[in-house]
Amino acid sequence: METLDVKGDDINPTILLNHVENKYSISGESRPENPLKYYEPVFKWFNDYFNYTYVLNDIGSTNTNITKKLKVDLDYFNSTSAKVLFDLFSLLKGTGLEKFKINFEIDWIYFVDDLDMLDAGKEMEGMCGLKFNYIPKV
Repeated sequence: METLDVKGDDINPTILLNHVENKYSISGESRPENPLKYYEPVFKWFNDYFNYTYVLNDIGSTNTNITKKLKVDLDYFNSTSAKVLFDLFSLLKGTGLEKFKINFEIDWIYFVDDLDMLDAGKEMEGMCGLKFNYIPKV
């Protein structure tokens, strides 16, 4: 399975999804012109990953009941990105946890004085049902 490595810029986040190295992250700013289109490869990657995991489970792999962490280190995201992130978290819970027993936790990284970003994480956590770990940065 290929790694998804998307370099961000001023308005688009950097995305790294690498199951071999167990690294999953979204960072930077997320205010793309079309968030659905920008994040489309992320949804495809996770769906492919879950299908890959399903095949591994079928051949007797021990990749069940495992915990993985998605690091979300966004300095800013707009409302349309929030919806896409919520949909992504819902996919991780619905397909990842409930179907394949892959428990994704979200490492929600925020600037220590950015209480709005902290609150946004808590709101997302309450809505999607995944466990969030809140990690302040300076």
